[in-house]
Amino acid sequence: MAAPKGGTRERILDAAETLFAERGFDATSIRDIANRAGDTIGTLSYHFKSKDRLLVEVVQRRFDVLADLRRNMYAGFRARAGGAPRLNDAIAAITVPFLERAMCGGEAWQSYTALIGRMMYVNDRVNYDAIAQLSDPVARELLGWLRDAAPQASPVDIGYAYQFIIGCLMDCSSQMENNRIQRITDGACSASDYQEIMGRFLTFITAGARAVIEKKAEGEPIAA
Repeated sequence: MAAPKGGTRERILDAAETLFAERGFDATSIRDIANRAGDTIGTLSYHFKSKDRLLVEVVQRRFDVLADLRRNMYAGFRARAGGAPRLNDAIAAITVPFLERAMCGGEAWQSYTALIGRMMYVNDRVNYDAIAQLSDPVARELLGWLRDAAPQASPVDIGYAYQFIIGCLMDCSSQMENNRIQRITDGACSASDYQEIMGRFLTFITAGARAVIEKKAEGEPIAA
């Protein structure tokens, strides 16, 4: 059922977020979003000018929340450490806020997670330049946290470790709906069980990142 007429700017963003996540950018029209929001095409055009601009604002809304959550967690680790925190703390600050919101934040955050995954891995026609202007500075900031935690590591190892961390984070965050792990483990595991997943997730990615980052620093080659 369509939302009541006269929807607010937030309602339009909510509608667009849901539809972009479900159908993709190309398959979602401005009319679809207007119908979902219970508003008019003219109102959407007034607030957002274009579908590309609407996508950027949809992404930015929760992206900014996550960036602040990550920075606050990292600042807490820095305060306790009296300087650069440990590698496991830097990784926790990068990943925990995202995973917690994706798994425990309700349908809106699940839609956001699905949208980010679709933008990263599905070849929708989106305004990548605009999205990159939003996300790249924060990604460079997160890379800096890893460098501060492992100053002896090479930029190459730091870069690949970050890529692997984000890849695992996105996969783990996006599995709740199909819950494949529940099927293939005959119910022993669940992709939506945050309490069971969180500790294991951090253990796994921290050990992997540490192996990539620290082996070369210790003079041990990483096998191809």
